[in-house]
Amino acid sequence: MRIRSVVTALLAALVLGFVQAQAQLGPASTGGAVVAEHARRMLGHNKRVLVIGAHPDDEDTDLITVLVRGEGAVAAYLSLNRGEGGQNLIGPELGEALGLLRTEELLSARTLDGGRQYFTRAYDFGYSKTLEDTWAHWPRDSILKDVVRVIREFQPQIIVSVFSGTAEDGHGQHQAAGWAAREAFAAAADSTRFPELGTEERLQPWRAAKLFRATRFTPAAVMDTIQTGGLDPAVGQSYHQIAMASRSRHRSQDMGTLQPPGPASTRVALVTDRTGQGSAFWAGIDTTLSAAVLASSSAAWRDQRTFRAAARASEQGIILDAVASSADLVPGQRVEVTLSLWNAGGSPLRASVGVVGAGVTQAANSLRVLPGAMATVVDTIQLPASATTEPYFLRLPRRGAMYQWGSSPDRGAPASPALLTAVAVLDGGDSLKREVSYRWADPAYGERRERLLVLPRVGVRLDRSVVVWPLASREARTIHVTLSHSTTDTTSGDVRLEVPAGWASPSPQPFRLTRKGEEASFSFALVPPASPAAGAFEVRAIAVASTGERYDESIDIIGYPHIARRGMSRPAVGTIQVMDIAVPPLRAVGYVRGAADGVPEALAGLGVPVVELTTDSLARGDLSKFDAVVIGSRAYETVPAVKEFNARLLAYARAGGLLLVQYQQYEFFGGSFAPFPLTVGGSSLASMLSGKAPARKPGDRPDSHDRVTDEFAPVRIVDPSSPEVRTPNVIGPADWDGWVQERGLYFARDWAPEYRAVLSMHDPGDLPLEGGLLVAPVGKGTYVYTGIAFFRELPAGVPGAYRLFMNLLALRPAGALP
Repeated sequence: MRIRSVVTALLAALVLGFVQAQAQLGPASTGGAVVAEHARRMLGHNKRVLVIGAHPDDEDTDLITVLVRGEGAVAAYLSLNRGEGGQNLIGPELGEALGLLRTEELLSARTLDGGRQYFTRAYDFGYSKTLEDTWAHWPRDSILKDVVRVIREFQPQIIVSVFSGTAEDGHGQHQAAGWAAREAFAAAADSTRFPELGTEERLQPWRAAKLFRATRFTPAAVMDTIQTGGLDPAVGQSYHQIAMASRSRHRSQDMGTLQPPGPASTRVALVTDRTGQGSAFWAGIDTTLSAAVLASSSAAWRDQRTFRAAARASEQGIILDAVASSADLVPGQRVEVTLSLWNAGGSPLRASVGVVGAGVTQAANSLRVLPGAMATVVDTIQLPASATTEPYFLRLPRRGAMYQWGSSPDRGAPASPALLTAVAVLDGGDSLKREVSYRWADPAYGERRERLLVLPRVGVRLDRSVVVWPLASREARTIHVTLSHSTTDTTSGDVRLEVPAGWASPSPQPFRLTRKGEEASFSFALVPPASPAAGAFEVRAIAVASTGERYDESIDIIGYPHIARRGMSRPAVGTIQVMDIAVPPLRAVGYVRGAADGVPEALAGLGVPVVELTTDSLARGDLSKFDAVVIGSRAYETVPAVKEFNARLLAYARAGGLLLVQYQQYEFFGGSFAPFPLTVGGSSLASMLSGKAPARKPGDRPDSHDRVTDEFAPVRIVDPSSPEVRTPNVIGPADWDGWVQERGLYFARDWAPEYRAVLSMHDPGDLPLEGGLLVAPVGKGTYVYTGIAFFRELPAGVPGAYRLFMNLLALRPAGALP
């Protein structure tokens, strides 16, 4: 059989694509009776539902699970963005890296609830309070086009909007998702809207039958209740339990939840009905596989063929496996792939097996496998020089808060297809596919698998992305460049540091790398001009091989136990941020690192003597040796010892220390960890902790804590004589320029009279907020709570944020501690 047949089979199998990707990185298996039963449930009818929300973790997993696992429907979740603007409870990733992590968390969740996953081009720019603010970042017609594209490709009979599209949704991006679902329901059926989707992408208008809205956030007068507490006999758990396991995969967003058995339900409200048959979910919708249905829905026809093949393969005991000789590859490399086809059934099997991928054409292998036997073929695959595993949506620079997809065929997909995929075309036309992975034996955990990634032959990385340089400093400073080698042969050349005009240019340094995985570090002196100007200046590291190739990036690998790893490129480019800043004299600053907290490195880069505090330090260490102890963002959630030994921290402050607490969430406020009472704005969680709902201020939106989302919001100094804004840096209007994403979050709403408010700020149309920076004397020392988003601003090199933070570190009373 020619390779063209294998390629055709792959394209047919891609309909399952990313839904199966996570499961395919486990040991070879048919999936057993569970997979076979779930596949059989999808056969013989046509039910298709698209759920539309704004972010990862907005989806109604109860609804998706009961539809797919219970009713045999094909359900998908369309998230407008990838959650890049959120926080991260489990690691350092923020921005695009966090978006990649949350994409994988969605895919991991879909392996449990059975749904599929789509996205638009939208980048999560951060919290917004109004729909108008959201449209200031996202071109609404582009968002609508992307949603229409997914509808025309997926061809749902029913669309369920998670949000209403009104101010009741709170978050402006939630409102945008509700608006987009409603508008796209009409536009997808209109041949005059986005006709280029037909001419360029062969996506024809699609007329969904019903539009519903989920009511878990905004109840409606008339609602259809869908029971989710029924038992899935194949799994042995209720659909609600499976849904909660799926929801718990959003670990970066602290979404772990219990999986209680017993009755459960979710509710939806009918918004638009084109059937005339009322609010019951499937009423008036033809769910049969009639000739008319199959003729009108190419998606339904493809899916039925795929589900039938999956069921037969599982029932017949046919297992395809594909293992590469290396996990980390370089462009142009040759890699061995071992293909195995196991016939665990009772009949002889004939198949053609091959490997396909972008730029890869490998001849198919014709196999005959007897019952109980396994055929194994080792193919050597030549990767093209253009091989990449960079996600398609990161290959072009973003324009504001919109990814640029270009002409990528993967538009709307979670990520690019696997680098290499094994395909087996069986006699009779069925096909199997499996992502080629790397396998090894972990002595502690047994078999492990990893996704193949393409890395540069020589990875180049700066030790910091931002170098903060005091304007008055003339001393040379050192920056480190690390090279990593991703191939087994030798690469030699020299590594160079390109510095701003006027700065002393350091000499190139030779390198020679001989082993895969080898690293080498190089130190370069940064020497400023005699009269440096304030501002941001670029510095770039480049490795030039003796053969002339230039390397100027590395790959950040994002991987956790609950997701498959992904890689994204990081250019070896940094910023020298020259600023007028005074640093107070400090012996040592103790720091408890919080969630996604790059502040310790930012402070150390300025010359602050930072010492990270361990559990042992908090439990019994001598805190008096620190001029200040700083608690990182959300550390009261992520570092149990902070809560356990909070009394020691307060005692340190009362003895004359400076205790600076950055933004915390509801557990901190509800747990009374501050020396004097503080409250935070509305949340159901806050209500649970306090026993009653927090007081609402005029203009409050549902479930909103006090925050300032506009990074350009004006800031007023409450008392210009306050030391927080005068010593050692005088804070002025220019210090509020250049901030990123937001001013701050989780501001205190009410506070005891012992606290003194320092700053006042607010988003357009909101009341002034003064709970973003509070200072209180406690005993001989000082206590500070701040919701200012230093965890974003300092790593980004924002001058005003650095100057303000230095002032806070200078607040310790002179001579208070020995």
